[in-house]
Amino acid sequence: MLSSLIVRLVWTAAALLVSVLLSRKWISHRAFRAAVDKHGCQRPRKHVPNDLIVNDLAKARAQAAKDGHAMKPFMDDFERYGKTWEEKDAYGTTIINTMDKLNIQQVLSLGHQDYSKPDRSMFAPFFGKGIFMEEGAAWKHSRDMIKPIFSRAELSDMDAFQRHVDRFIKIVPRDGTPVDLQPLLKKLFLDSSTEFIFGESMDSQLPGDPNNSAALLRAFDEAFVGAGKRRAAGKLARVKLAFDKSWKVCLQQVHAFVDRHVERALSISIQEDEESAQASGQKRHILLHEMAKHIRDPVDLRFRVLNIFIPALDSIAILVGNVLFHLARNPEAWSQLRKESARIEGKPLTYELLRSLKLFRDVVNETIRLQGIVGRAERLAICNTLLPVGGGTDGKAPVFVEKGTIVGMVIWGLHHDKEIWGEDFAKFNPQRWVDKPSTGVFLPFFAGPRICPAQQQVMTQAIYLLVRMSQEFVLIENQDPVTEYVENLKVLAESRNGVQVSLISSESTKEIM
Repeated sequence: MLSSLIVRLVWTAAALLVSVLLSRKWISHRAFRAAVDKHGCQRPRKHVPNDLIVNDLAKARAQAAKDGHAMKPFMDDFERYGKTWEEKDAYGTTIINTMDKLNIQQVLSLGHQDYSKPDRSMFAPFFGKGIFMEEGAAWKHSRDMIKPIFSRAELSDMDAFQRHVDRFIKIVPRDGTPVDLQPLLKKLFLDSSTEFIFGESMDSQLPGDPNNSAALLRAFDEAFVGAGKRRAAGKLARVKLAFDKSWKVCLQQVHAFVDRHVERALSISIQEDEESAQASGQKRHILLHEMAKHIRDPVDLRFRVLNIFIPALDSIAILVGNVLFHLARNPEAWSQLRKESARIEGKPLTYELLRSLKLFRDVVNETIRLQGIVGRAERLAICNTLLPVGGGTDGKAPVFVEKGTIVGMVIWGLHHDKEIWGEDFAKFNPQRWVDKPSTGVFLPFFAGPRICPAQQQVMTQAIYLLVRMSQEFVLIENQDPVTEYVENLKVLAESRNGVQVSLISSESTKEIM
């Protein structure tokens, strides 16, 4: 009797499940047919798996990341299927990958209200709540709070940055001795970012590393690696990495560092902070102190400032390192930069002057185009919506995007599109920027409402450092036996082999002569 009841319950549950699935299929089909009738939508081409049991895409991408060329499988599939194509992940979620400028513009700008970021709860222990994790009104509030701080800092904080650059240039060998600039750049931008964000520099470039920045950088590196593992594991991250105690230890170290500054900022009243700044004649802006005027909960403030500190810590260091990686392999480009910097030698390197240096900007832009720190970004459709192109065999029809679909925007693909950049798209060639490409094909800091609020600060500091180095050093030469760029993918991608170069100053050249 009991067994018979269990069998009936199982069959009833199965029937209900089938009914729900069929109902969803029918609703989905009706929505697609409506989009076809109204907009002429067609399905994009679909990836056909080679193995129905093993996710061949995930396997190929994991191997490519291990080999240091994470975007190669995507580019191979764009070559095979066109600029927009569809796949299913291991959990059955539909993903539309696109490198088409019109589709990327639609998701980031014109139709941004139809999308949100996919679930990132696996990162919550590290990032908590903050501008890069939030959506809707909460995100807008965070952005409105920090954007004016960055805007004011762009114009006023060059003196503080100059001090850190002076230290960096003194550390770099000047006589042609081989050096890996990547860790030195990380120390430089650790010092400058901690001063801007927390009001106190780590001073990691000083002799003896007085504040033990090496331990903090190790903790951040391990935290980044752990976050990368969780991104790769996706929905299984909590299960597969549940016993990863080392990650939790690194997070505690990172959080303790930020918490110390948060406690200090919250102990200062708003009036005391403003009076202290006026009394000392300070013009610089401390981001944490500005945020503490609006946020008084210490844990909330910790995560919000951490969301800004994390990209500030590594992104500019990696960007400048990538620029120097290419310049060491392109001596003619270095010579051109030296001629440009000689023209302005002796002039104050103001924000306005740095913005006017087109040749330096072109070199930075070309580096970002070739080695963007982030190659792909995902957005989750929160309602039924459309992409303007990508459907049909020719890829020209609109594409229906059903609620719950993920759109993967492959910015790397857009920046390596030979139809836009020419047959030499894989070559470092700053001259291509003489005739600037049309709007919408170069997205160094994304686009739309969620464009990076620190974009001008990033460009200004990168160009400032390159100007100073080109004025200081006559030659920069590659010392890496591997000439190609090989990625080390954590949360951000950096050169796996570092930036191994030798530099010779004008003084060293005179001594040799």
